Amino acid sequence: MKASETKIQPILEGTKQYVVPLFQRSYSWQKTEWEVLWDDIIELYEMENPRTHFLGSIVTMPTTSVPEGVMKYLLIDGQQRLTTLFIILTLIRDKSPKLAGEIEDTLLTNPYKQGIDYFKFLPTNVDREIFQGLIKKEKINCLDSLFKL
Repeated sequence: MKASETKIQPILEGTKQYVVPLFQRSYSWQKTEWEVLWDDIIELYEMENPRTHFLGSIVTMPTTSVPEGVMKYLLIDGQQRLTTLFIILTLIRDKSPKLAGEIEDTLLTNPYKQGIDYFKFLPTNVDREIFQGLIKKEKINCLDSLFKL
C-alpha cells in the first residue's frame, strides 16, 4: 500500500466511482462531526491565500472494471468524510445556479454513463436510495434523516 498526499479535486474528477463495501457501516455522522468539516471548508474559502488542509485519510482499492464502464474503487477508509463532501456538493449545486452544471457534470456524476455507473459515489445499500435521490434532485427533504439533525 502506498500513501500519498493529494487534493480532493483529482479524487472526484474523471469517469470513476467510489463504492462503499457491504461491510462498512451506513452514514452516521452527526451534526458535531459534519459541522467541523463545514467550518474548515468555510475557513479555507474565506482565506485570501488558502493553505492546504488535511481532510483525513481516504483509502481506496481499485476493482475490476469493464472497458466501457467507469473505473470503480472500493472505499475502505474515509467513507463518512467523502459521503459528507458529496452531500455538501449537492447542496452547493442546488443553491448556486452558476456552479450547478460544473458540479453536477464533473464532481457528482458521470454524465455520459447510464444506470448505476451514472453516480460517482455509491454509499451502503441503506443510504443509497436517499443519496441517489439527492443527486437526481428527488429527495431534497431527506437531508434531516441523512444528517441526523
